[in-house]
Amino acid sequence: MTASGDQSAVSARGKGASRRAMALRGFLCQNVAIGCTFGSFGVAVPTLQRHYGVGSAMASLCLALVVMMMGLGSPLVGRMIERIGLRATMLTGLVLTGLGNVALAYAPSFPFVLLAYALPIGLGLAMFGPFPASVLAARWFQPNPGTAIGFVNTPVLGALVPMAIAPLLTALGLTGLFLLVACVHVLLLPVIHGIADPPESADAPVLVQAASIAPPLRVLSRPLFWLIAVGSGILYASGVTGSSHVFALGIESGLGTDSAAMLLSIMGAASIAGAFGAGMLCSRIGAPLTLAVIAGCMALAWLALLSLHEFAHMAPLIGVLGAGASGVFPVVNVLVGQGFGLPATVRVVGLLGLATLPLSFGLPPLVGMLHDTTGGYAASELALSAGCGLVAVIFLAVARWSAGRSRNLSPAF
Repeated sequence: MTASGDQSAVSARGKGASRRAMALRGFLCQNVAIGCTFGSFGVAVPTLQRHYGVGSAMASLCLALVVMMMGLGSPLVGRMIERIGLRATMLTGLVLTGLGNVALAYAPSFPFVLLAYALPIGLGLAMFGPFPASVLAARWFQPNPGTAIGFVNTPVLGALVPMAIAPLLTALGLTGLFLLVACVHVLLLPVIHGIADPPESADAPVLVQAASIAPPLRVLSRPLFWLIAVGSGILYASGVTGSSHVFALGIESGLGTDSAAMLLSIMGAASIAGAFGAGMLCSRIGAPLTLAVIAGCMALAWLALLSLHEFAHMAPLIGVLGAGASGVFPVVNVLVGQGFGLPATVRVVGLLGLATLPLSFGLPPLVGMLHDTTGGYAASELALSAGCGLVAVIFLAVARWSAGRSRNLSPAF
């Protein structure tokens, strides 16, 4: 082997190691962001209610505000990544979320708790959570980033943190718990400090027809944007709805409290496999077909829940819903990169977060209202099945268009 060949081999090995290191950093950031906040909240809710004297409806506003601010903040985060880079954006988000947990530790009243969850924590998660972690993976793993994006979005801590938090809450109380979560964020500082953009390569694939990043109005005028927004919004909101109502659904189906709670655990465990599995499937069959498969499976699962009410039958269906919902975001990132180009991915995904917010924020309470009106979940399950079925048709059409475009080099729609 020549000297130049040796240098090329060393360079390739070094780049591979850097790619794996960046994927691991993105994985850790996403897991700390979502796992610590959502995992700790689920266990701390009863203690929060007793400490501040609020009901369950008021307490549930905390995470609703987090989700809302993550959606509203997505366009801002996209601009920050473009202007100051991934590392500075993610460091800012980490500091904000850490300070938000310190504020929770010493919150004098429940309105202060709501404010802490909404502003420093909600915006902070938007800046260093799933969105920027996916951007990091997409930049380092071109031209086929599906598996890497799926990996960084695998919610391992989302399943592990609730089990660890229960004894810690008993030993430390609310103040100690939130301070401990803040310390975990401090430990992530060197991880984010090592984040970097990939080196420029002369043979890097050209993923867009235009080198410039399309302005927001041009993005919003593309039918593809709204197809992705509606389709992914319905799928993600369907998963959020499932996690919000699966316990009550189990109780109404005649299950005991322990079995109904087990359904929720199964949904969380399935989400771990869902994100990574969807990324791998995306690398094999493409993003549009993967979303169509996810939508079709979720449609069948909701439909089957209409008539299956035993735990052994419900458990795999709930697992399908959890796995499908967790796989949507990684695959959407890949589809946006393919449809709009890698340089525009940050901006487009940010706009998608805002466009899908009404569905993810509004569908769970709408299902609750429909349940109260009809006296059960049957109508909701039928509506969710029909919605997911429609999404499957949408993404099958996108897959067919994408295949025809690659053959005929037709203009993008």
